[in-house]
Amino acid sequence: MVYVLWFLTVVFSVTWGLCLLLRGPAATGGLTMMFAWLLPTVWSPTVAALLLTWWSERAAGVRRELRRVGYSRGSGPWLVLAVLVPGAVVGGAVFAARAAGTAAPFTPAAAVPMMVVLQLATGAVGEELGWRGFLLPRLRSTLGTIASWWVMAILWSLWHVAGIFFPGTPLQVVPPLFFLPTIVFFGVFLAFLFERTGGSVLPTILAHLSLNVALGLRGATFASRPFWWTMVSIFGLVALIVTVAGPKRRVELSQPV
Repeated sequence: MVYVLWFLTVVFSVTWGLCLLLRGPAATGGLTMMFAWLLPTVWSPTVAALLLTWWSERAAGVRRELRRVGYSRGSGPWLVLAVLVPGAVVGGAVFAARAAGTAAPFTPAAAVPMMVVLQLATGAVGEELGWRGFLLPRLRSTLGTIASWWVMAILWSLWHVAGIFFPGTPLQVVPPLFFLPTIVFFGVFLAFLFERTGGSVLPTILAHLSLNVALGLRGATFASRPFWWTMVSIFGLVALIVTVAGPKRRVELSQPV
């Protein structure tokens, strides 16, 4: 568990340290300061994971972790599920919010490609090799499969709290009591995908990207309670279903130390 503690220390320290350091300048610094906080924050899980793996297992361990990004044979249906479920949940939440009168303009079509590029450069790719690829197998070795899913998801949710206090992020307007459980339930879904594909982070990257892109298309205000009620309810149901279904995983990529 020592590497789990080191991983958590690094990612929380980077996130909160930069938040406290840059929060003042970000109040007047616009997007520049926001990205100065966001990019190191969302890539810190991957950087921490690879550095700690190199420290404990040297190059062989790093190569194993990087192989998690590749396609795992037989994962096709899970990749499709990874893309469809988050987008469908967000679509249902947008419908509920607009029906309740909390609509917002959709992102213009011309701005969508850049929005997708930004999502690729941030959390959808930068977080997965750390939170799912590195942390989850190490928690599993101590806590067991299902407990590790939920513990990882709760820790991942708490890691997002700093964004609520940082100027310029959408998290400043979301209702935390709805947003944080949504992240927990979504994290459990990501853990399920990771296990069902033998320890690959490719489906978790696709699911994370699908969620972020769907949110980036807007259509509802981020402060909308009907929107987040729908999100937390559906993802809560998804988390319950996958927890009951269990891992039924195939042989995983070689186990980490």
